Amino acid sequence: MTQAKAKTTLTNKALQYFNTDGWNCAESVYLAIFQEYYKQNITPKTVSAFGGGIAHAGGTCGAINVAIMGISQKYGRTTPKQPITPTQHATIKFLNTIIDQYGSLNCTKIKQQQTQSTNQNPCTPLIRIIIETFLKTIENNQKPTT
Repeated sequence: MTQAKAKTTLTNKALQYFNTDGWNCAESVYLAIFQEYYKQNITPKTVSAFGGGIAHAGGTCGAINVAIMGISQKYGRTTPKQPITPTQHATIKFLNTIIDQYGSLNCTKIKQQQTQSTNQNPCTPLIRIIIETFLKTIENNQKPTT
């Protein structure tokens, strides 16, 4: 499967989880990344409270937090002696891309911005961007510098 096809497939799966199956944004991204991309047997209950900027409190977008978990899965340490900087570098790249796109990581602010620019659920385009940015970060950051 080509990278472009894999990106489309994973993005569509995340959007299906959200728009069709009824999972919240964080659960949908979690299922797409960990079940579909990493092929792990997981349950979305691990991240249910992340939706809506953590328990609908409007803080940092839960789907963004979950994507960071996916980046950590790729670059995170397996022993405390390993440097943490590869994970941090990949995460910063990811976050900067989201901030460049939306101007914020805050769920409430992102949803307000999206609601003004589209008539669809504001999380739908955000989920697409998060999955695409996650994949770009993983694919283009194979050997992060320390």
